[in-house]
Amino acid sequence: MDLIPGDYRQDRGLRRIVNRFILVCALVISLVGLTRMLLTYLIWRENVQVVRLEQQQQISEQNKSRTEGYRQQMQVTQQQLDALNELRDRDRVAVFLTAIDESFSEGIWFDGMHFMRSNVTGMLANTSGAVKTGIIVVPAGADVKQSTDALLGVEISGHAVTHSLLADFMRKLGADPSVADLRLIDTSTRNYTTVQVVDFKLALQMKKAQGSP
Repeated sequence: MDLIPGDYRQDRGLRRIVNRFILVCALVISLVGLTRMLLTYLIWRENVQVVRLEQQQQISEQNKSRTEGYRQQMQVTQQQLDALNELRDRDRVAVFLTAIDESFSEGIWFDGMHFMRSNVTGMLANTSGAVKTGIIVVPAGADVKQSTDALLGVEISGHAVTHSLLADFMRKLGADPSVADLRLIDTSTRNYTTVQVVDFKLALQMKKAQGSP
């Protein structure tokens, strides 16, 4: 025999449905809140990373700009140095050509001249036959002392009709005040058409002009 009224049973069923609905609503609201908090955190973190990347990009662009500025300054400075070196060497080449012209005589001709920049020059000591005209013949095993009087080196290759003409040319060239450390590097004789000629190779240093750095 069922003593529970039907109305009471229906009321309890309705309450259970309402309680479950409220629980589901609370769970949904909590889930929505957690999702919103997570999205807010992710958005904040992405914004922080974006700001950091923008700062890094700005720093990188500033560094690139500074590097480009330094590079341009270096190029300008290098161009100025090259221009100064060119002018300086041009003056020394002109002096050298004048010395060659004043020392030249018939019976001497050249095959080539090679100019070399150098910071030091070689001066020979304990060399037999060395004279005070600046002409130095290089023997094997000669000792070399360093000097800083010359900065432009020149190698000359050519021919002479006789050894005496070559010696006279070297004496005149070595006596020039702008020439230092004139050396006879190599010499040999060979037949040229119907005559015998002397092949030679010389090396010398041009002294720094007075007042030059």
